Amino acid sequence: MVNERGWLILIFALYFLLAVGYSLLMPIWEAPDEPAHYHLAWHLATYAEYPSQEINYEAHQPRPYYYFGSWVIRALDRLDPELTRFRHPREYRFNIRKPERRFDWTDENYYFLWGAYILRWINIVFGGIALGLNWKTFRQMTPSSLSLSALAFVALMPQYLHITSSVNNDVPGTLAGALLFYLVIRFLKEPAFESGLFLLVLAILLPFVTKLTVLPVSAAVMLILAWKWVFGFSKKRWLLYSAFGILLGAGIFYLLFPEAVQAAWIEIQWRLFSLRKNALTEKYIRSVTSQILWTYWGKVGWLAVGLPLWVIQLLTGLGWTGMILQVVDLIRSRTRGLALSLWLAAWAIAIFTLLAVFRNGLTTFATQGRLLFPSIGALSVLMVAGWHEVLPERFQRHLPALIVLLFLCCNILLWVTGILPVYYQPFLD
Repeated sequence: MVNERGWLILIFALYFLLAVGYSLLMPIWEAPDEPAHYHLAWHLATYAEYPSQEINYEAHQPRPYYYFGSWVIRALDRLDPELTRFRHPREYRFNIRKPERRFDWTDENYYFLWGAYILRWINIVFGGIALGLNWKTFRQMTPSSLSLSALAFVALMPQYLHITSSVNNDVPGTLAGALLFYLVIRFLKEPAFESGLFLLVLAILLPFVTKLTVLPVSAAVMLILAWKWVFGFSKKRWLLYSAFGILLGAGIFYLLFPEAVQAAWIEIQWRLFSLRKNALTEKYIRSVTSQILWTYWGKVGWLAVGLPLWVIQLLTGLGWTGMILQVVDLIRSRTRGLALSLWLAAWAIAIFTLLAVFRNGLTTFATQGRLLFPSIGALSVLMVAGWHEVLPERFQRHLPALIVLLFLCCNILLWVTGILPVYYQPFLD
């Protein structure tokens, strides 16, 4: 018998403790694109206008997160504008993919920028909400020991902790992906036209109001909904009504936010239909695949320091083996009906996202494993499920402990061998 409540308290406590630790150990602006993300919100709060692409290279991103951040910054400005004022020391722009600091922070010029740290901590809360949604999803699909194992797998992954403790719009995208995963599993268990239509609207809107990395999850959800509506509902007239409503809603959204839709469409076209000159060479594919894997499990900063290669290979091997074992178990157990539908939904979300991120890697070498995070719940439960099923029943209840210990060791290793030697936190000196 697994003490579910006790494990949940432990996993969430470790998540918040480690995430806050990452937020304090990593100097500001040393997370991927963090200064650009913060600057968008700060510029909006300070000048009451959204910066152009010439001012900030992240200006093409969906805007709601930055409007939210500007409200936080504006509230702090009422106390003291120095709590939020954007500035940074000399930047070494070529310090990327090498174990060196990108910004020349010293004990004389470093300062505790409350605006940045509060936005970091808010993202930690958003990441915790995403964990809660993934937990609720896992419990609809799997027994308690497997659900706890999958939750620990997500919550304590070093890269997840690093990203959720930084200022970025990856975390809202991760939260949106977790919400879609939860709602589509609930819809399959309790199908109803109204809840399906609501889910469809969210699948269309969320990528454009959070981050476009949610699109693969949305595409998988829409495929699942279409399949269920065509083959699962007898009243086909609702398909016509829903199609008309979606087209009408899309038209209204375009009229209200034309710039956002146009920017998103240009971004999608670029990522889908452009190709690097060397994209199809073996050397490039091996290189970008390695980068995706490393930045999925644990490579922090501007791709500066990460877990040792053998750890990345071990985690990747365990993950892929778990997914293969899960497929084998589905075939051997002859899973049918609702249980099969739930697992197929998880596979659809995982496969769509994996293919999209790899395809993006053929367009730009900036592709990273964090782009998989909108589907991290589906990926994690598939990786863990295979191992859970091959374990003898008396050992299954110990799987959460094994995963917690594994990732605690990974985080400690990353801190001791990477973060502490390379990054310097003057305000802790």
